[in-house]
Amino acid sequence: MNRIIKKIIWGLVAAFVLIIAFSSVFPGRVRFVDSIRMFAQRPVIKLFGKVKMDYIPIYGDEEGSQEVDIPLHELLDFVEDLPTGSIFLTRTRNYAITEFIPGEWKHSGFFLGTKDKVAKCFGIGSDIYIQLDSLMDDTGVYVLDAYSKGVAVHELADLSNLRFDSYLTAFAAFSYDGPVELKTRYLNEALEYLGTPYDFDWLTEDSHEIFCSELIYHSFKSIDIDIKKRTTTFNRDIFTPDDLYRYLSSSSGKRKKFTLYGNIKY
Repeated sequence: MNRIIKKIIWGLVAAFVLIIAFSSVFPGRVRFVDSIRMFAQRPVIKLFGKVKMDYIPIYGDEEGSQEVDIPLHELLDFVEDLPTGSIFLTRTRNYAITEFIPGEWKHSGFFLGTKDKVAKCFGIGSDIYIQLDSLMDDTGVYVLDAYSKGVAVHELADLSNLRFDSYLTAFAAFSYDGPVELKTRYLNEALEYLGTPYDFDWLTEDSHEIFCSELIYHSFKSIDIDIKKRTTTFNRDIFTPDDLYRYLSSSSGKRKKFTLYGNIKY
């Protein structure tokens, strides 16, 4: 009897492992199984996302290493004239999780700027301003993005450890050149996702959970910009920040939708 029970238990364990493996390789096929896998996967990735790698100075000394990262004051100067609703991309060092994000760019989001900028762009009576009014103070510079805690409006200084020893090594921004009505539409769409959990499974077409470039992808669809480019990794076709950068670059210039505002790279 004990032998039969052991065989049943081992059979159930083997079946469970196979089901989880199937869910990992073919995500989105069976939501119930995906939810079981994500119950374990989500906290592991969250924990791994906090792991920092030992930094090896490029120049071999502390003074040289200070030149590698973009300090907050320099970034604030850079974005001073960046229009509200622009798209930004960042590259960050020292977080182990970034090594698993394919490409040069590791994060992306929408630039909001100051509350005064939002008011000048959309008007204090606009739905966007009314919604952001309680989420922004009068002096901070803000962004709207999807990060480990979900989709949120927060200060630019919260990115890349900028409040402390900056880990930011590159920053790029593209402004949108279309009418303010369309900018209003895609930002309103992005704000609809506020509070949506971060997508630790990186499924681009599933908007129940959202990762950084996925937020921009779904928001742009509201103005009939449907970006097809994907990067295949972990058996998923992911719309990465690199895919976004390439699209914005190819769509920049005369009589196109976007303009490269500029970039900082070290």
